[in-house]
Amino acid sequence: MKKVILLSDVVGIWIFNDKNAYKKLTDSFFRRHKINLKLVEKVDKEIFPILAKMARKGEITYRECIEKYFEAIDSKNYKKLAREYIEFEFKNLKKYIKLYKYSRSILLTLKRMGVKIIGVRDSVYSVKEMKKILKILKIERYFEGMYTSNSCKMEKPELFQLFKNGENKVFLGHDSDELLGAKKYGFITIGLKNRKADYHISSIKQLPGVIKWLKKKRNL
Repeated sequence: MKKVILLSDVVGIWIFNDKNAYKKLTDSFFRRHKINLKLVEKVDKEIFPILAKMARKGEITYRECIEKYFEAIDSKNYKKLAREYIEFEFKNLKKYIKLYKYSRSILLTLKRMGVKIIGVRDSVYSVKEMKKILKILKIERYFEGMYTSNSCKMEKPELFQLFKNGENKVFLGHDSDELLGAKKYGFITIGLKNRKADYHISSIKQLPGVIKWLKKKRNL
């Protein structure tokens, strides 16, 4: 029996970024290094969005992104600050990147069903860095593959062109542009709280049932 291949977004589906917790952590880092928070706010607003876009497109690495960010704050010590910041970020990752309530149980159910889950994410992180995040969160074993826009040097929906025979694959997402883009590349789409997809679910708990139905009705 062939496996269902489920391409899935990661953030917004299985994990989420607690922005308030992240800000508190990063502010503590800046204070410890005596960095002016007003300057940080200015760089966050004017420079970081440009750097993040470059990193998502794979024009620069995540480390280069952070180095350039700190260069705008402290042109003398930016490499040291960037190195310490990245170490700080991954060390404290579980404090601000968290699993949704049912993520682990649904991932386990899908794995037991024989579903091959492939993460597909527009991200400043490389595939290696994204796998490290999943490992820290203890869900890496549920993903049989990972693609990031940083490593692939293209964002969704263009990234979908890397997958042949889209009609035999399913994409699970929550953003309209990604769901519509996946459809154009021949994917069956499932939208989490988004009706732009072929099939809509209001809760991730409904996903195994939809997959079972697709296997039966669409011969996946």
